[in-house]
Amino acid sequence: MERKIKLSDEQVEKALEELEGWKREFKCISRRFYIDDWSMITEFLKHIAKVVEETNHHPDIIFHTATKTITISTTTHSEGGITQADIDLAKKLNEFFK
Repeated sequence: MERKIKLSDEQVEKALEELEGWKREFKCISRRFYIDDWSMITEFLKHIAKVVEETNHHPDIIFHTATKTITISTTTHSEGGITQADIDLAKKLNEFFK
């Protein structure tokens, strides 16, 4: 199993410059996605599931049906912080909206 290495604060900040909508929150990076259309929400949830399976990296997901928002937070618990795996997961989630 490949060991993931915690990124420095500088590495995280640099990566966030290229990750639209993502921000640092303590030991995580997170993004709240606002999606008006229910069919698009369904497709995005499928995309999240696909990315999680492909990357074997498991973010926290909060789905607020009343506001039609999905909040994703990711960290690498085994390393106590943010790793490249978290950055890669965020990039793949953002691809849905391109």
